[in-house]
Amino acid sequence: MTASKRSLVGLLAHRGGNIAVTFALTVGSIILIGGGGIDLMAMSSNRKYLQERVDATALIVANGLTADTLSTAQTKSQQRLTAMVDPEYGTLSGIVANATSGTMTLTASLTAKSNFLGMIGMPNLVSTVTTTVTWGDTSLEVAMVLDTTGSMGDGGKIEALRSGASSMVTTLAAKATTLNTIKFALVPFSNFVNVGSGYKTASWIDTLGLSPYHSSYFSAPLNRFTLYTALGKSWPGCVETRPSPYDIDDTAPSASIPATLFVPSFHPDEPDASWYTSFSNSYLNDNTWSSSQLTKMMNATKYSTLSGKDFSNSYFYSNYTAPKGPGYLCDVKPIQRLTTDYTSVKTQINALTVAGSTNIPEGLAWGWRMLSPKAPFADGKDYGSTTLKIIVMLTDGTNAINTFSTDLGGAYSSWGYPFSARLGNNPGTNLRNGLDTKTLAACTAIKAKGIKIYTIGLMIDDAAGQQMLSDCSSGPDYYYNTPSASQLTSVFDSIAQKITKLRIAK
Repeated sequence: MTASKRSLVGLLAHRGGNIAVTFALTVGSIILIGGGGIDLMAMSSNRKYLQERVDATALIVANGLTADTLSTAQTKSQQRLTAMVDPEYGTLSGIVANATSGTMTLTASLTAKSNFLGMIGMPNLVSTVTTTVTWGDTSLEVAMVLDTTGSMGDGGKIEALRSGASSMVTTLAAKATTLNTIKFALVPFSNFVNVGSGYKTASWIDTLGLSPYHSSYFSAPLNRFTLYTALGKSWPGCVETRPSPYDIDDTAPSASIPATLFVPSFHPDEPDASWYTSFSNSYLNDNTWSSSQLTKMMNATKYSTLSGKDFSNSYFYSNYTAPKGPGYLCDVKPIQRLTTDYTSVKTQINALTVAGSTNIPEGLAWGWRMLSPKAPFADGKDYGSTTLKIIVMLTDGTNAINTFSTDLGGAYSSWGYPFSARLGNNPGTNLRNGLDTKTLAACTAIKAKGIKIYTIGLMIDDAAGQQMLSDCSSGPDYYYNTPSASQLTSVFDSIAQKITKLRIAK
């Protein structure tokens, strides 16, 4: 081998050693980079896994907090998140929950072993996530429209109503903040809605007898408040339904349009005939020899003589005993306007009593007026504002105001007597068809204003009645068919959770 060949072989041998080292380094780098990528992908997956569970934990815990239980957020979050994270994903640590009025922040870390990055001093992969849950981001106005008819006294229904409705108030009230208020209104209903006797002189009450309905049951114009005084009685606070089209809307009452004023209820003295004197509300002598039942009832002169006054109890209804007189059948508790006095609202709910028949459209109309920015109360925020307006309506039966085979046609209610045909010429037995039509029309008008309607049918076994409540609601998620009183509290709680509107603010 020549000298030149030996030099070439030596050079190649030398260069071959460098190639081997370079190859070894390159392969190690490739393995480290590839393995490190796998570790980082696993870390990203772990982070997503943890974020989902931290979000869920924060929502669950925050949903159960009240102003008095904010300090329990840490313990509840620790327990809930620990149960939700599988140890195979790593070691959970650094769980910190801070709750204030309106927000809760939750932070947690998940530590997993690395497979490759340990080669460069990174044995552990730590994922730390934080979430903030806010509630009460929208002010709420909630009108509870509650059936307090006689049938609610059966099967523990009124007791379940008191408990469930009070629970809903407690749950929602806990989410109120100084910037985003939660207000409640209460509208009990039966034959009538009672606006409260304290509004006797209000400008929106027909104090002067201007409405076309004011003297409709008298043969000559008479002022109902004057009659109450003459009879030694006080107006209990119930009102009649306004003439159409104002019967189921929130048109502001004005003396310039007399039909928009609210006429105080006044149960007329019914005829001196066996049907009425034996069972119903005949409390004066008719002061006429006419054989016509309507003439006897409407005779205005008897209110000037006031002979034969009899305010003894009437036993017409088997589940209702009350004194005869102009306030007969007005036993429903007064409404409560929108308020943040939650204790008062719950006190009123727990004081609800039962009597009378089912008049759903009147309850809904007044529920709407509670939320309206218009008179008579004008307590609600403007339509289209950020305030969420909600009606929660419960009934245990189908629409029904008793009809009888008499000249009066049936019982007196906010719609007057059936013979007046205020619900149309063919309102059906117990006025159901007419009342159902008005109910659905009211629901349509209310929803058109952006108001959400939740309906609860308590122990209603009538398919058509259930369908009407479903149609009245704002959708399938807003209607509850409740077959037993024992389920009522959970229904109110479910509605409260939906209304709460918790959201995650990343």
